Amino acid sequence: MAEEIIQKQMTLLPDYQEKFLKDLLANVYQVDEETGTITGIAATSPLYGTPVMDPETGEQMYVGAGGAFVTDPTQAVMDQYGEPILATEGGVAAPDIVGFTDPQMQAIARMTGGVDPVTGEQYEGAMDAYQPYLDQSLEAFTSGTDIAQSAGTAAYDPQSYKEYYDPFVEDVIDTTLAEIQREGDIGKIGERAQAVGAGAYGGSRQAIAEQELQRNIADQKARTAAQLRSAAYTGAQQQAQSAFENQQKRGIQSGQLFQGLGTGIGALGEAAQNLGFQDVNALFNIGQLEQGQLQREYDVQRAGQLEEAYEPFARFSYMRDILSGVPSSGTSLAASATPQASPLGNVLKYGSTIGSAQGQGNILGGLGTLMNPSGA
Repeated sequence: MAEEIIQKQMTLLPDYQEKFLKDLLANVYQVDEETGTITGIAATSPLYGTPVMDPETGEQMYVGAGGAFVTDPTQAVMDQYGEPILATEGGVAAPDIVGFTDPQMQAIARMTGGVDPVTGEQYEGAMDAYQPYLDQSLEAFTSGTDIAQSAGTAAYDPQSYKEYYDPFVEDVIDTTLAEIQREGDIGKIGERAQAVGAGAYGGSRQAIAEQELQRNIADQKARTAAQLRSAAYTGAQQQAQSAFENQQKRGIQSGQLFQGLGTGIGALGEAAQNLGFQDVNALFNIGQLEQGQLQREYDVQRAGQLEEAYEPFARFSYMRDILSGVPSSGTSLAASATPQASPLGNVLKYGSTIGSAQGQGNILGGLGTLMNPSGA
């Protein structure tokens, strides 16, 4: 039977490349077979640094001013949330968003009411800043409306002329009447002189003449007194009516003035609130600029820490690329083997052949024919 030949073949890297690859992988990740200790740059995450512990107390230290490590948290540098920063070696800062800055907090306090985070000043809030002005405006406008309505509904008092009636009118009348009487008396004397000259002194004729003259004097006095009193009354009435009209006009003007004042106070409140909103907007925009700058600074620092943490991996990746680009002159190793026949099988086969030739049957006592499973 033909013998079967088994062949094995393998390709090996050059010795310097194999050693380079083993050293490279050992620096990335390696497990000690005896202790089970894992070493290499991939053994731990580069995102987490090693805590700096106090050798005396065994507690983690804090980052102080200038980057020094301190044990007292009150001397530590605080983060934006007011918490002391723990000291670590290496690692990368966690992603974070810079919160509202002091100007933004002040703007929010001015808008909604609150306490200034820096000065401690109490703000009432700009949302209802116009309300006091509107209250004053409504009060002034209502007062003006009441004054205007009062002036428009007031009735003229006919007896108000007495306040403007000239108190010296009666004296003027008395003087005028006395003057008329004096002129009449002078007229009587003239009449008597004419009567005497005509020889008609005394008698009914003289009496009639004097009576007529006296009647004329009385009539003149009555007419004069009536005219003077009528003129004084008319003047007083005109003055009273003029004063009433002027008072009405002044009342309406006063009402309009109060209404205009109320409107102006309301506009002042609106302007005050708008100016307050402008201040709030300016403060918030300034704070937004500061917040953006702080966020960019934090992101740049974190990006630098990330680059530093992953620099070893980038270096080993670069070395891997160098290895993959080096042409390989691998060595091929081939080996062949021929299986040998089993000696025990040959002995059994030989014994069976002899037994068959002698006609004695199976010399092994009925064990049957044994064959090498391999076929040899």
